[in-house]
Amino acid sequence: MAKERTEQPMNFRLEGRFLHFVAKDGYKLKYLRLSTSAGEYVIKLSKDLRSSLYRTLTPGEWVIVTGYQKLDYKKGTVQFKADQVLVSTPNTAFTPLSVPKPTVSVKPETEDRSKAKACILVCQKSDCCKRGGRAITEALQKELGDRGLTDQVSIKGTGCMKRCKAGPNLVMPDKTRYSRIHPESVSELVEQHFAKDVQPVNSLSGQTVTQST
Repeated sequence: MAKERTEQPMNFRLEGRFLHFVAKDGYKLKYLRLSTSAGEYVIKLSKDLRSSLYRTLTPGEWVIVTGYQKLDYKKGTVQFKADQVLVSTPNTAFTPLSVPKPTVSVKPETEDRSKAKACILVCQKSDCCKRGGRAITEALQKELGDRGLTDQVSIKGTGCMKRCKAGPNLVMPDKTRYSRIHPESVSELVEQHFAKDVQPVNSLSGQTVTQST
């Protein structure tokens, strides 16, 4: 498999107005959004910065952010990671430094909600795995691949769903919960939830289906 082409990290220095923190993985505040004269940037924070900035940084404050950046040619993005964030005062003559100008089309790494994948949650606790959780995950991966849905649907392992004795457990993107699911039922399950113009129906025999609200 060919490796993704990325440039060696380069230092960057950006100055602008802090807008807000950005949550990834649903709840972890790993990024900040910065408004500069060149546009908006989503910048990843080092672990050492996250907790202190969350307590002290206020939206609207003017900051200087330094760190390093990588250019990913395949994705067409520049990934920024900060190792220092300093509160400052606006400088009207400010020009962003070290903003790359590559020959390929490059855009700051930002959230793109319109392209967000649907996500199937599968319990990965030991009890569920013993009852077939790993087999369910493998069957889902194969079925999604066979249907060409891997770019649209992801599979994410989770902690305990509080129904270990009814495992394996999974939750579909529309929050329908399935228990005691079998690998041979996965094809029908994917058909119900992801086939175009097909509404999910609770027809999986022998399995428990719960529609969450």
